[in-house]
Amino acid sequence: MLVKLLKERKAYLTHLNSKCRSFLKKAPGGSLRISSSHGCTYYYYRSENSLKETPLRKKEDLTLIQNLARKDYYENLSEEIERELFRIDSLLKIKEKESIANVFIKLHPARQELVKQVEPTLKQRLSLWINMEELQSEPEPGRYYIPTQRGENVRSKNEYIIANALFKHGIPYKYEFPYKAVNGRILHPDFYVFNRTTGQEFYWEHFGMMDNPEYVINSMMYKINLYKMDDIIIGKNLIATFSGGKYEFSESDADQMIETYLL
Repeated sequence: MLVKLLKERKAYLTHLNSKCRSFLKKAPGGSLRISSSHGCTYYYYRSENSLKETPLRKKEDLTLIQNLARKDYYENLSEEIERELFRIDSLLKIKEKESIANVFIKLHPARQELVKQVEPTLKQRLSLWINMEELQSEPEPGRYYIPTQRGENVRSKNEYIIANALFKHGIPYKYEFPYKAVNGRILHPDFYVFNRTTGQEFYWEHFGMMDNPEYVINSMMYKINLYKMDDIIIGKNLIATFSGGKYEFSESDADQMIETYLL
């Protein structure tokens, strides 16, 4: 989640800096000096490479005064933005380049045999996740008749949309991978997914009959409460999407959730 927030902040600052630089390219030359005396404010214009100042009148020269003030503000703002962008890039590099997991990887193979690795790399964690042993359980009731782009069959149009979106973005996922709830019941979350950037695992449930009160109480609320008892919470490690009635779930909805939690 931290990586996502840093990337969002970087995108915002990059866009803001672009606007600053665009204005500065066409901003007037010279600078503005402002002074106050006896309750009055005075404005002076100093051209580039000159110490001579020209008084400005607020009414007649308002546009020039505003543009010079914006120029000074944007120059300082752009400098601070670039300093923050540098710090963000440094933090993003730490995530993988300076990961403590990579300390072991850099060791000579013979030395690796002599020590115990403290933390697996993301690649190793993904391998363990992919090869995770599956609980023995009966599949969820219903017909599995819609083939996805990855090749498995799913039970609904909405699951088809999510599966194809995950496949398109290269997100590792398991369809209806069994999960043992705290009350001992075996659930089959629609999807169990792995964030390649952070290594975080998410369950993804799509609740597709939100216009049916019985379904909301007996299925959606029941599942969400079971997950919550095991510290699986929406927005933290549970992705929840919804449809029903007039609202249909779309590919763009799936893409949005993937961009928010999995990229």
